[in-house]
Amino acid sequence: MTKKRTGGAGYIEVLKDASDYARANSVPMGISYAGPIQGTRVLAGVNVPVFIREFQENYGGDFSEIKSDITLVNDAEAGLLAASLEAVRRYPGSRNFIYVINGSGIGGAVLRGDEIIATEAGHIEIDNALNTFAQRSQCGLFGATYVCLERVGASKAGIEDIWTQQRGQELTGEEIAWAYRSGDELALRLYDSSAFVTAHIVKGIAGALDVLDEWHSTMVVGHGGTFKVPGYGERVRSIVAEDLSSEVRLLMTKDFSFNACLDGAAIAGISGVG
Repeated sequence: MTKKRTGGAGYIEVLKDASDYARANSVPMGISYAGPIQGTRVLAGVNVPVFIREFQENYGGDFSEIKSDITLVNDAEAGLLAASLEAVRRYPGSRNFIYVINGSGIGGAVLRGDEIIATEAGHIEIDNALNTFAQRSQCGLFGATYVCLERVGASKAGIEDIWTQQRGQELTGEEIAWAYRSGDELALRLYDSSAFVTAHIVKGIAGALDVLDEWHSTMVVGHGGTFKVPGYGERVRSIVAEDLSSEVRLLMTKDFSFNACLDGAAIAGISGVG
């Protein structure tokens, strides 16, 4: 069963149903959450404001209030658990994994050795050189008033928002993707701008974790709606590869999973990793 609602409306009901099922059948429960977390608590959720409000009001923002033995993981960490297994199967020499999500927002995580590091790279303040549409919408995470990377590069927070500003009409990411396929100039520019932002995030993460010189053993994994747009993944890969001496390998979760973040949540729930 899948549910997709604007702002996270109705998610609590789904969580309660899943919890009841898990309790009745004595099965573990893992949750992948798109935002910063601490233990079983959520700290923020700029892309699911309805859920955050309802969750804080009813459960104090704590998943353990729904089910005491729940395993909560950041969505990028969850996806990385599933994607790294597939990446190693396809490329046995891989040792470092950079997992980047581009959907409602932008998130990422890294597996280096035996350590998983979650990042909120999408919420870094954007450089003016990447803000090609003069986006002004504020980041919002923990009250941040600057324009962050996901406000330009993410499918919903960036592409959909800028499209509305430019065209005066609200379209979903899927509808804008169809405009892109039809050769719409604005859609083409939006996805190219997004690819630059996503590529810079990948390269920035690699630089911060000292793997820029280890691309021969590094795998980039792309997840989310934008990576389903034809040519998007290759555009990101080619931008990342600029000025590097090694080939950049990109694996996209759409090629092996319906939803790698949910797969990872299941792994976390079974193993207790979190």
